[in-house]
Formats: sequence, C-alpha cells, structure tokens
Amino acid sequence: MNARVKIVLVLATCLLAASPADPTIEQKTLRLRAQWEPRLEADGLRSVVAPPFVIAGDGDESQLAVYRDRTILAAAHALKATYFDKDPQEPILILLFESEVSYKRLAKKWFNDEQVPHFGFFRPTDHVMLMNVATGTGTLVHELTHALIAPDFPAVPSWFNEGLASLYEQCTVGPDTIEGRVNWRLPALQQAVRAVALRPLSEMINDPDFYGARLVGLNYAQARYLLFYLQEQHLLRTYYKQFRDHAAADPTGLSTLQKLIAPRTLDQFDKQWQTWVLQLRFE
Repeated sequence: MNARVKIVLVLATCLLAASPADPTIEQKTLRLRAQWEPRLEADGLRSVVAPPFVIAGDGDESQLAVYRDRTILAAAHALKATYFDKDPQEPILILLFESEVSYKRLAKKWFNDEQVPHFGFFRPTDHVMLMNVATGTGTLVHELTHALIAPDFPAVPSWFNEGLASLYEQCTVGPDTIEGRVNWRLPALQQAVRAVALRPLSEMINDPDFYGARLVGLNYAQARYLLFYLQEQHLLRTYYKQFRDHAAADPTGLSTLQKLIAPRTLDQFDKQWQTWVLQLRFE
C-alpha cells in the first residue's frame, strides 16, 4: 500500500472515529473511497471524491475531472433542481472505463458480471455504476438518473424510470436545467406508428413486464418520447411531482396523467402524441 492510500485510510478512519452514530454522506463517501482505493490503484484507476459520488476511471486526471465537472456534477445538479427533493443517503461509486476491454475485465473481476450491457449499467443493490465511456457519456447520464431517482421516488415504476433515464441519453444541461433531445430511439418508434403497430400508451404504462423481450426496445422508445412530449409541453416536472406524491393511490401514473391532460381523453392525447412523434427528425 503506497503513502497516498495510507493517508486516505487514516483520514477516513479519523473522520469516522469522530463522527456521531449516524455518519454524514461526506463521511460515508470518504469511507467508500478508502475501501475501494487499494483495488482501484492495483488496476490502474484514479479516483476523486465529490459527495455523494466516488468517481474512478482508467483515464488520466484531466479526463476524470471533465467527467466529474461537465457530466456527473452538472447533470446531478440539474436533475435535482428540476425533479428531486431527496438526496442519496448512501454514496454512489461510478467506475468509468476508457475501453470495452477494461470495462468487461473489471466487471467480471470485481462483480462477477460476465454478460454486461455494451454501454454500461447501474447496480442498485450496492449503488455502483459501471460505464464503458468509450461509447460516449449519454449512458452515464442515463444511469445517473436511475441512481438519483431511487431515493426520491422509491416506488417509481419501470416505464417511468427508464423513460426519464432514456430521455437524458441525449440532452443539454444548463445551470439549473436539463432537457432531452431527439436521439437514436426515434426511427423505430416512427416505424411502429406508421405501421399502426404501436400499442396504446395506456397499455405500455400498465404493463407489469416492461422488460419483456418482445417489446423492450419499443417500450423504451415509447416511454422516452412520451416524456419528451411532456417536456416540450412544459408538463413533465409537474407530472413527475404529482405522480411521485400520489403513487400510493396511482402506482402506474396513468390516472395522474389523465388528470394532467384533461379535458382531453387519453385516446385523444395518444393520437396527438403520435402525430407529434412523426414530425420529429433525427439526423
């Protein structure tokens, strides 16, 4: 163990020793880094702490700083300002790999995950994100959305969870705003609309098996562009908060959506949405 690792461990130990019975998120984040630092350094990863995140990667320090400042912290701040009232109570470890080889190798070594998604994934049970950032940072914001919505809306159904995360795969981030943009999921959705092969929004929202293999790709696209439409109508933030606050009575969010779009019926809204979808263009 080198001198820098020893210093981190000593500082974390001192902070925890002096802490109250319930450590702060800052203390928990330092402890998480101290726990992981030997493994990270052994495999050539650098790390930085930005509570509630421990961010580690196999790129150089400047690249890690760019991911931290321009993507992770910027998106997290904008998401909180737009949606979330509750902060994570447990630190989140974000592992950023500059190649598919290192991504797959360390996913296998550290988590025994052999069949990993191409872009990256979030492990909600232990608050860990693994990203193949060679593919870009869109999936990083996608998975970050999953990590941050969890403490604010624990009962969020899969369709909304994936719809909101997918919305920000392609996005612009301002000081207090985040907005989804048209992305690669559009063509398949438009094809289904033109072929009259898209099931009604109500069926997608009520389906308990969002990840069913036959429809999963189309489900992601349908959920994403429903929320994109609400964003463009300046209704998404209102919908999220009303849905979250009344989820016990409306676990799928369908009744909340119907109230939000009144006096239009859901069928009328669905037709308007499909017309809007066909007008979008993805270059």
